[in-house]
Amino acid sequence: MHQLYELNVRTWRTERSRELGRPATLDDLSFDVLDRLVENGFTWLYLLGVWRTGPLSRQLALGDDPLRQYLSSVFSDFSDGDICGSPLAHAGYEVPEELGNDDALARLRERAQASGLSLMLDFIPNHVGLDHPWAESNPERFILGNEYLLRQQPDAYVKLHGRVYAHGRDPFFAPWRTTLQLDYGNPDCQETMIQTASSIAARCDGLRCDEAMLLLPDVFQSTWNRPMQPFWRRCLDRVRSEHPGTIFMAEVYWNREYELQQVGFDFTYDKILYDRLLSDDAESIRAHLRASTDYQSHCVRFLENDDEQRAAARFPFPDHHRGALFISGMVPGMLLCHHGQEDGRRLHASLQSNRRPVEDGSEAHRAAYRELMTLLSEPARHDGTWMLLEPRGEQGRSLVACLWTLPAHHWLLVIVNASWQPATGAVEVGPLANRDCQFQDYLVNGPAYQMRGDDLRERGIEVTLPPWGAQVFRIMPLR
Repeated sequence: MHQLYELNVRTWRTERSRELGRPATLDDLSFDVLDRLVENGFTWLYLLGVWRTGPLSRQLALGDDPLRQYLSSVFSDFSDGDICGSPLAHAGYEVPEELGNDDALARLRERAQASGLSLMLDFIPNHVGLDHPWAESNPERFILGNEYLLRQQPDAYVKLHGRVYAHGRDPFFAPWRTTLQLDYGNPDCQETMIQTASSIAARCDGLRCDEAMLLLPDVFQSTWNRPMQPFWRRCLDRVRSEHPGTIFMAEVYWNREYELQQVGFDFTYDKILYDRLLSDDAESIRAHLRASTDYQSHCVRFLENDDEQRAAARFPFPDHHRGALFISGMVPGMLLCHHGQEDGRRLHASLQSNRRPVEDGSEAHRAAYRELMTLLSEPARHDGTWMLLEPRGEQGRSLVACLWTLPAHHWLLVIVNASWQPATGAVEVGPLANRDCQFQDYLVNGPAYQMRGDDLRERGIEVTLPPWGAQVFRIMPLR
């Protein structure tokens, strides 16, 4: 089982420096922190914001009025010093001096490995920041424009070092004005980026590939009106040949997840499940979870990350959050938890700021997170086999049921009423058919009781749940 904890090192550094009374570096990410993550079942630590950025990108961020308005609303003492610029507008894959340089990263990796954690770092293949040295030394690696395009589309192009460069962009959103778009139609650019990915892999155990779908040939051609040769398969194969065992995780949208799994990605973001958990359409959730187990096992489930709003803000009703959290954590794949999610924080932590808003968070959301951590520690969830149990009849149509089985251990069954209406219904019994079983209402530590196999087969597993209510059974098959 894979569990990944995402940590923004810029906001972490600000808070750690305050605790220490001196500037913190990666050397101050101590064994205590790493060991606590392992105790909670995490197997991966993803460090966001570890690469250096530059003054040009930060200067644009300083002039971003919506950003300033948001930060002013959450910081009573807001100042320009709170804005550091986007970590995704990097100036090179080196650790800056304030974080301790590359040597501090190497020592952190050693500590993480000693604690039992693998380390994941960002690979941002689509673009670089305005301050990247290639803009001056290797302009041929970029999408270039001209003075006419600059005049016609001033938000899409920028003039640097006497040349006009295109900003990086997603075709469905405004250009990212702190970035420069790389030209993957240029074989030299592709080769250089493969070498770059390999240099990152030498310093960690896995790469989180930002906006990976932008480098699919059809997406690149439709965005930039130029062809490119397929990149990802060649990149992944080469890096793995040079650094065996490297894991690749794709940030991906637009239903391109399966395609990226097929070219070799170990894990792909599952935004589809996230979006469906926000609705009250249980059948759409089940339909997504009926995909093959192989596909499911390569999905990254989340209720928040650096790009999404806080889970406590998007799922403000505590039972909705709890039910959605249980579903996301009780299906196969990798579970991603975001720094501050465990505290029930509601206020978004901007990527362009080196501070997080101070807040108490929601105790109800914290409690649900603690319950999930307990469920994830169960042997059946950790090492078992997953099955989606279908609802029985029309009355059970809003139920989503996940069963984890493990021989010689208690089994684990989570049933969620994925609806805004109360539900009384049943789910199919799957492998429990014809077996007498001992049931226990797990999270309330209820008394154990037995059910005969004949009764289970006839009635199914029955529940009565409030809107987005959840029930967890610990089950021991008796024969």
